[in-house]
Amino acid sequence: MTINNHTVKLNNGYDFPLVGYGTFGGHAAPTQVYNGSKIALEVGYRHIDTAYLYRTEEAVGKAVRESNIPRNEIFITTKLWQTFHEPQHVRPACERSLKLLGLDYIDLYMIHWPMSWEFHGYEFDDLKVCNEDGDIPVTSVPIIDTWHAMEGLVKAGLVKSIGVSNFSISQIEDLIKQCEIKPAVHQLEIHPSLPQEEMLEFCNKHNIVLTAYSPLANPGYSGVPSMFSDPVVLRIAEKYGKTPAQVLLNWGVARGYAVIPKSVTAERIEANVEYFEMNKKDIEAILEIGKRNPYRSGSPLKDFGPSNNIFNESL
Repeated sequence: MTINNHTVKLNNGYDFPLVGYGTFGGHAAPTQVYNGSKIALEVGYRHIDTAYLYRTEEAVGKAVRESNIPRNEIFITTKLWQTFHEPQHVRPACERSLKLLGLDYIDLYMIHWPMSWEFHGYEFDDLKVCNEDGDIPVTSVPIIDTWHAMEGLVKAGLVKSIGVSNFSISQIEDLIKQCEIKPAVHQLEIHPSLPQEEMLEFCNKHNIVLTAYSPLANPGYSGVPSMFSDPVVLRIAEKYGKTPAQVLLNWGVARGYAVIPKSVTAERIEANVEYFEMNKKDIEAILEIGKRNPYRSGSPLKDFGPSNNIFNESL
């Protein structure tokens, strides 16, 4: 097996591994996240993606500390939740994540979503703040105010890099015009049915690296076309003697962005990090899937109005 240890340089000079281990959805089974993270590190992953909302930081941190891999060789991403957007809450939220991880610094700290919600406390039970109608009213904290507090984390040495997640192009443009430290990474949904060509072009132009969540197109989620049974993907998988999942992940890396597949199965975790090179025609053939059968707009905010509950995000 050839380990996919490709990295890119972020705009601040740090190396960013293009294949990471995703941990969304693991809050109900922290032992599985811990074991999965251990396996991932053992088979060659050097990038683990978590978030405060996922409630997997503690399990990830334990696996990292027990791995005997030098800390500077592992890239840890976590995220600031929406109830912490007021500047005075940014550092305490980050410090809480650091405590759960049991680490001295975070490699990449991201604004999880651009919408801000009312602060109700730092405990996990305080994060769901629905009103009587089941909606979550947004607050009016400007993104740049939150971002300046994020920049303070870099200056304090708590965080190496900062980034955004689920932002639109216009939101990133506004941020770039006002920020001191430019976003290093933008994380959003990318897969063949949602190839995000415009966003990829924009981020390449501004030296911002993309990370694709749901790079396998959320197999099993209703309303999302399965890429595992797409005839183009199946043909290419057969051609190279690989699984559809391996084809989809290597397609993302070939396009120049990071992918963060999630699994708790040892065989799949190991298979997902295997590298092989596809030719340009095969890469373009997969890209055509989204052009002929897109499942929604490329904007990550299209399905999430100001008061929608987004706890079902499928990262």
